[in-house]
Amino acid sequence: MILTIYKSIERVIITIVIGFSEMQQRVKEESSHFAVRARDKEGDSLFEEFVLDEGYETKFRSYFYSAQGELIEYISAYLKNMPTESELIETDKAGDEDWVIQLPMPHSFNESLAKPVGIKIEDFVETYIMYKWLEMKDENAASKYLATAEKLKSEINANLNKRYGGIERPNRYW
Repeated sequence: MILTIYKSIERVIITIVIGFSEMQQRVKEESSHFAVRARDKEGDSLFEEFVLDEGYETKFRSYFYSAQGELIEYISAYLKNMPTESELIETDKAGDEDWVIQLPMPHSFNESLAKPVGIKIEDFVETYIMYKWLEMKDENAASKYLATAEKLKSEINANLNKRYGGIERPNRYW
């Protein structure tokens, strides 16, 4: 994950880059840890069936984009009024498949929470991909990953709403 904070006169812009290959490695490791414990009724290992490795790159890509859609929908209030392409992103750091999130926050946003927000977003993507991968293989494990993903979404939202001052609202005189 690459995290940058840019301060302008109007707002603070948090840019988070979730790397495709780094996330693929994280999910491969997580699925490997899960697969070590997976056994069938006879006690045989199901390691090969549960590891999401490079052999399933198309499936991983689909889940990666699905996680993006799930989270973008949830944090869309923070993403409005930002251009799709921005001069704030250094294109040599972000690959074609990397996910770039720009969150324009008010000046009263507690900047010390930018890194925890980035970490939780990264954890959400990993957890959601694991949920999608296990959805048809092991419903009990998938439901645990989904519950964790939902908890992470609400923690992301809570951190994005924390301010060191009051929430800025435009004045209305009517």
